[in-house]
Amino acid sequence: MGFKRVPINENRKIISSEDNFLGIITGKNDAKFIRNQYQIELDNANAAIVNIVHYIEEGMKKLNGAYDNSQKLKKNIEAHFEERKMLYESLENLLSNEKCHEKEMWFETLKSRIQEVKDKDITVIQKNKDTDIESMNVGSSLDYPIAYPDSKIKQRYEKILKDIEWKERELRKEKEKYNNAVSKYNYYLSFFEKHIKKAEDKFAVYNTIFKEGKQKLTNCRYYQSIYYKLSSEKSKSEVTLDTLSHRVEQFKNTLEIIKRELSQYRGKTFVEMQY
Repeated sequence: MGFKRVPINENRKIISSEDNFLGIITGKNDAKFIRNQYQIELDNANAAIVNIVHYIEEGMKKLNGAYDNSQKLKKNIEAHFEERKMLYESLENLLSNEKCHEKEMWFETLKSRIQEVKDKDITVIQKNKDTDIESMNVGSSLDYPIAYPDSKIKQRYEKILKDIEWKERELRKEKEKYNNAVSKYNYYLSFFEKHIKKAEDKFAVYNTIFKEGKQKLTNCRYYQSIYYKLSSEKSKSEVTLDTLSHRVEQFKNTLEIIKRELSQYRGKTFVEMQY
């Protein structure tokens, strides 16, 4: 990922705790010890939040890219389908204009060779009512110009067949690209949903550490003493958890924005295609 990770256990805000007589009597040394323990864990919990939210944020960029790419390739395939359909219709119409006996002879020859069009959603309907053949495939259709070399439509017929074969190859390539893009999209979708749950858990850990540490400090003898009440703000800060540099709410809001964005993708699934 492109972001700079926040280090763990390096940015510690430790207050020196000397075992002086006054600190022992007032209980301030114990308060400093508790404060330092929880401050380390709180800083680490904050670093974990920053790192995982940045990680998810970078991941969402990849999810967006995978979705856009899948959409683009899907539209390309739909355009190829339409072009292929038009080619098959052109072939049907061309043959329908042939002399009736030649057409019937060709249909008899071709019936044994015709295969189903690989993509079931593309069916070419015969324009004329005098045949019951509804779909065609290139297959061995070149038999027709071979069998009838003098046919006036031979060149046009061969041109359309070559165009169909080329279009079939284009479709296979586009479907392969599309399936790869869909695979990436589905991977990112599931992957980052799991990491959002992990991020939410890290927010919960941070809150637990902060509440527990604050409660223990509040219950310390030093907090209840007159020494604490009369001490300076600087002295009080030595036994207070420092969250000034933490931006927990900011990263929580960022995570909520990502969650809303992710929810828009949950209903947007793609189905891989045969190629």
